[in-house]
Amino acid sequence: MKIIVAGAGCGGLQAAKLLAAKGHEVTIYEKNTEEEVGFDWRDEIDYKLFADSDIKLPKGSYRADITHFVPTFSDNGIPIDIPKENRDWVVERRVLVKEMIADALAKGAKINYGMTVKKLILKGEKVSGVLIGGEKIYCDIVIDACGINSPLRKSFPEEFGITKEPGENDYYSAFRGVFDFYPERLPSKQRKKIYIKFMGQGGISKCICHPDEYADIFVSKLGRMSRFEFETMMRQLRIENQIIGYEMYFGGKFIKIPSRYPLCKMVAEGYAAIGDSAFMANPLTCQGVADSIKAGNLLAAAINEGGSASVRSLWKYQTDFFKQIGWEYFAADITKRFILSCKSEEIRFLLEGGLFTKDELKLIAQGKGIILSTSSIIDKLKRGRKKFKFVLALVTFLNKGKKATSLAKSIPAKYDKGKIDSWQKSIEKLYE
Repeated sequence: MKIIVAGAGCGGLQAAKLLAAKGHEVTIYEKNTEEEVGFDWRDEIDYKLFADSDIKLPKGSYRADITHFVPTFSDNGIPIDIPKENRDWVVERRVLVKEMIADALAKGAKINYGMTVKKLILKGEKVSGVLIGGEKIYCDIVIDACGINSPLRKSFPEEFGITKEPGENDYYSAFRGVFDFYPERLPSKQRKKIYIKFMGQGGISKCICHPDEYADIFVSKLGRMSRFEFETMMRQLRIENQIIGYEMYFGGKFIKIPSRYPLCKMVAEGYAAIGDSAFMANPLTCQGVADSIKAGNLLAAAINEGGSASVRSLWKYQTDFFKQIGWEYFAADITKRFILSCKSEEIRFLLEGGLFTKDELKLIAQGKGIILSTSSIIDKLKRGRKKFKFVLALVTFLNKGKKATSLAKSIPAKYDKGKIDSWQKSIEKLYE
């Protein structure tokens, strides 16, 4: 089959490599130049991914440091220690992307740089190609790796039921930049600090000190973030972390990151979305590289096994993703929504009163969300007697996480438009 991969995202590149290896005619179209492809910053990636997906760990990678959660009411971080051998790898994204491109090309794929894919070509209910510049390029399958603002996803008419845009609570506006730092000012061992609702904003911010004396800064807010809001948060982050220098080595970009459950419909006749195009970034950690690569494995397997571009064949990719990976996003999304809706004094009560245990904080740090058992509900209600209404609201809200994961796992096993529409509506109603 002739397959187009729109965008050199990690998930699309992994699928391209595996599909080309099976003899498919695979062409990647990337809007950036060869020198600029891939973000110039570092990602924390699941330590098991490289061996499981047959990807070489890039040189210079190292284990992530201990996470310290810093709540709004304190300057001191709460350490969330994970054994070093189980911590994620810190990897240069641009190096990883270039190595993945080389692997795909070695298997027979082709790549065209400096070419922006603008729109899908639709014939009835089937995707039959893409528009690049003024040229129509036809194919059997389009793999959409264009990102959160994918013009391809937006190409679908309403009747397809494919979400075109994330809602205001479904994405982070974020800044990412890597600066020099002053090692002599580094306090104790808190080299990786994650701020919950920094300065009361509904977002997650980070200050990570890398071993080669870089200060990796991430500032985010749910929905739109004004320049004034960013500059105010950045100024305060420097006050609280006086290690941060003023010379920016790389990064310096404002981006949108998905912060919600995955796309409920990520496939159509001749089409499959992957990575940020399918909202595959964890709502709690903002990380999506590892899951996108795993999705690339699943997509290639579904295409190779099904042997066709039909939506029924591609649906297996979506069901496999939801049952193996995507279901965890649902509880993570519910947990994120609750935490970011809390006031500063409520977060203090949750942490100081033991309403969130160390094990639950570790789950949050790993992006897994909190699913309440009967015993944990009883324990929280007992511990939170002083603010019973608030704790009852907490339990009620987080209980949605259990319902959401159950719904995610109940994804229709076979493609049936009526059943899938009903399933999607049930999910969307839960998150309204």
